[in-house]
Amino acid sequence: MKPLFKKTIYIAAIFTITALIFLGYTYTAGNLKSFVIKELEKSFGAKLSIAHMRMSFPLCFQLKGVKINDTITIAKVYLYPSPASAFLKKTFIFSNIKILEPVIRIKKGRYESFAGFRQFKNDTINPSSKNSKAVFLVSRIDVKNAAIIFENEEGIAIELVKINANLKSPYAYLTPGRLLNFNVSGFIKDKDSDSLSPVRLTGRIKGDYTVKARLKAQDVGLTALGPVYEKYLKQKVEKGSLDFTGRIFVSKNDLKADCFCRINDIILKDAVSKLSAPLIASFILGFDFKDKAIKIDNLQSNLFSLLFDKS
Repeated sequence: MKPLFKKTIYIAAIFTITALIFLGYTYTAGNLKSFVIKELEKSFGAKLSIAHMRMSFPLCFQLKGVKINDTITIAKVYLYPSPASAFLKKTFIFSNIKILEPVIRIKKGRYESFAGFRQFKNDTINPSSKNSKAVFLVSRIDVKNAAIIFENEEGIAIELVKINANLKSPYAYLTPGRLLNFNVSGFIKDKDSDSLSPVRLTGRIKGDYTVKARLKAQDVGLTALGPVYEKYLKQKVEKGSLDFTGRIFVSKNDLKADCFCRINDIILKDAVSKLSAPLIASFILGFDFKDKAIKIDNLQSNLFSLLFDKS
């Protein structure tokens, strides 16, 4: 009789402990979800929603169905907190953040409302406003299988898919005002043929917020360039593929890019065969953020003589 009684006590104890852990976990996860949403909205000035959040071991917060404003949706986010967070007030430290399958939609004329962009600009102008907000420190950020969609009045203009990226620093954390290195690779999708063309962007963000980067794209179908093709090439060019390299420098006031592009396998609309020589152009592109003015210098190209010769 005693063994049966002891067995019953053990089962009851295990059941009670399991129930308490489950209730405590549910309560903690629910409150943590509300806290995370509140602090992130306060810190970044963007409307945030999370469909589901749970904790797993080793210690990791899993977020599903994340939505930021009406511009970003994320399938899953994995947050790996550092124990050092326990010793700092209003500071949350993460050893790694993994973002899976985010989709970013950028609509023409709505860049100011893009996922807290306005708030970010305000914070850079008035750093004292950060005193009442939580601080988030991250050692590394990884992005897997992302998509960026640029839209205009007619719908999708340019689509980048299967994007993988990482952001890291030679220092302990990714901190504004310190060196950050980034590496992004993905594909430009041709909406007419669904073919994918590789594109890669690598570079660094310095402590003075200047950016130096290198952009390379290969075998991009001209129709994948969306409004660029529609406005400048469609009337003369039936099809072709673009190779592009650019060295980019971004400062607080402007952007400058040393560009080289080569268009291969060109078929003109009034020709029955491909051009024997590729179209080549090299130039320096400048963009003034304040005046929103575009400037092109040192242009060398055979593109204009071939495309727009009326003789």
